[in-house]
Amino acid sequence: MQSVILLSGVSGAGKSTILHAFEEKGYRMIENIPNVLLPVLFTEIKSKPESFDKVVIVVEIRHALTAIRTIKKIEDINFRSIILDCSKEELLKRFRLTRHVHPLQARGFSLEEGIEHDRKNIEDVRPFTDIYLDTTRLSTKELRQFAMYALDETFENRMVVTFASFGYKYGVPQDADIVFDCRFLPNPFWIDELKAMTGLDQPVIDYLDSQKECEPYFEKMCAFLEHYLDECQKAGRNYIVIYTGCSGGQHRSVYFAEKLNRRFSEKYRCMLAHRELARYIQKD
Repeated sequence: MQSVILLSGVSGAGKSTILHAFEEKGYRMIENIPNVLLPVLFTEIKSKPESFDKVVIVVEIRHALTAIRTIKKIEDINFRSIILDCSKEELLKRFRLTRHVHPLQARGFSLEEGIEHDRKNIEDVRPFTDIYLDTTRLSTKELRQFAMYALDETFENRMVVTFASFGYKYGVPQDADIVFDCRFLPNPFWIDELKAMTGLDQPVIDYLDSQKECEPYFEKMCAFLEHYLDECQKAGRNYIVIYTGCSGGQHRSVYFAEKLNRRFSEKYRCMLAHRELARYIQKD
């Protein structure tokens, strides 16, 4: 069956980056076709499966909802939609750093007005998309990794599960399906020799392993996720994001995200993302 992916999102969220991964996987790109022409396009696509076996259709976020509804009515294709989001603050930084122009600026909008317009549209689209990804703190490497995992055909139909850590002091992530709060557990931050380390460092791992509260909480996480992820896969979900959070996203959340990734990596296509870790590594 032919594979068709619709890619959209707010301008500046990383569509160009992720498209390179699609190209490497042999996807044929079709960009900014008017929605009214989609039925004609799919007549052509279905008539030439050898030329259009894998297709990614890129649309502006303001047209994405209509495009998704139109394509979902087409039979005998394997269709998924991917929507990329990003915080307003990060988008402003990216546009000013790269000096790129927001597409709506050509229509008389200011940069901030264009970003706000995109954000209103993404809220309408989000309930209807298969994969929603917040790229605010994702590096280019992590975004490419996500694309490669999502498109890796060697995993057949196994669901992609991302285990990610974050710090509550920097805000709760927008793209979370499940959040596990780790703030009640003993905090290595208050141990002088562990304060500057992260949940990737062995002394921190040893410390948390030794705390009587950690293992029971981890097992309860796993028991819940065994059932939850199984049901999500049965329901045909393609992508799930599980976050573990602590105060700063440095120790406990990182430790548990790593443990969860190891526990479930044999059953699902698992990825790791540590949202705040660069803050602490850069300081060392």
